[in-house]
Amino acid sequence: MMIALLRPGYGRIQIPLRTLCDLLAIGLVALGLCATTLQAAESGSSATTSDEARNEARQAIPLARIHRDHRDKVSMVLSDPSLYRRLPTDVVDCQPEMFTFLAQNPEVLVEIWRKLGVSNVQLIRTGPYTFDLTDGMGTTGTLAIVEQLCEDRAQNRVVMYSEGSYEGRPFKRPVTANCVLLLRSGSMTETNGRPYVAARLDTFVRLNRPSMELLARAVHPFVGKTTDRNFVDTMNFVGNLSYAAERRPESIAQLSDGLENIGPARRQKFVQVAHQCSQAGSPLREARADSKTAQR
Repeated sequence: MMIALLRPGYGRIQIPLRTLCDLLAIGLVALGLCATTLQAAESGSSATTSDEARNEARQAIPLARIHRDHRDKVSMVLSDPSLYRRLPTDVVDCQPEMFTFLAQNPEVLVEIWRKLGVSNVQLIRTGPYTFDLTDGMGTTGTLAIVEQLCEDRAQNRVVMYSEGSYEGRPFKRPVTANCVLLLRSGSMTETNGRPYVAARLDTFVRLNRPSMELLARAVHPFVGKTTDRNFVDTMNFVGNLSYAAERRPESIAQLSDGLENIGPARRQKFVQVAHQCSQAGSPLREARADSKTAQR
């Protein structure tokens, strides 16, 4: 069953779709797959490609905690990326439980987009922390969560490694790339009682064709803005999904039933998280209802 996720004052959600950045740096396709990142940062901070930000992000990735199967590959990308970008920090009204669930289970978010008919991307879980990726437009690859620390109130750090290739126009030969994503998040309760999650995403991309690097760097300032906007759209989608879970957890259960590519255990967990969101939001809704009654 399809559901329209709406929030008063927000309008219909805009789903991020494929951008030119995906063609130039295949690893960045993972940007649209997960929405997470930071420990209570300020909303709206600007994107940056500065050496200072790159060094801070690189130091924040605990290489010693990454399994040896991926450690050297991650280190190679971090040491000599073709492109680096820290996307703008964004803050959304969202229950931390929903945010963390989607950070740990990005295939659920991707399958919802497919269910709503706005994306052809497939992200199929192949192991506890690994996925196969295809978009039906020439991009194929793998994605692995190589390190994560997820604590209460969405205090999260998630490190992902992606390998992928794109074959198609305008390139005569396949373009391959490796990508490291660092996602950090945190939450706080505002004076209105609502929980807000702050998120930051750092991206490192290494292109495996030197001839592509000059082109990628030339267009990076332009496609980077599109990527920034897509990240904000993704964050808004997660916030609206959380809002729908608060108000109508049964609609999430109906949606979950139609997620054919998601295993039953994760579908069940998704529904459980939706009910947790509803329970967390209930006291605030009741307080608002009492306040309106007292004013009459």
